[in-house]
Amino acid sequence: MPSARVTRATVLRAVAVTLVTATVTLAAACSDEDTVDTIPPPWPTRTTTPDGPPQPPAASTTAPPPTTTSTAASTT
Repeated sequence: MPSARVTRATVLRAVAVTLVTATVTLAAACSDEDTVDTIPPPWPTRTTTPDGPPQPPAASTTAPPPTTTSTAASTT
């Protein structure tokens, strides 16, 4: 049957456990970073409207402007 008397080693162990627990609790309470109840930052707002994946350039349906060649009339 164990002795009812508290030994010095038991007291030192209890003090050490209490000190470590208090230190960890205090460090967590004073921390700026919460790890449980954090709300993530909002997503950035979209500045352009989505238009899908890039498409190859479409063939133009308009005719190119007519090219004119001008020749200077020679005067002799």
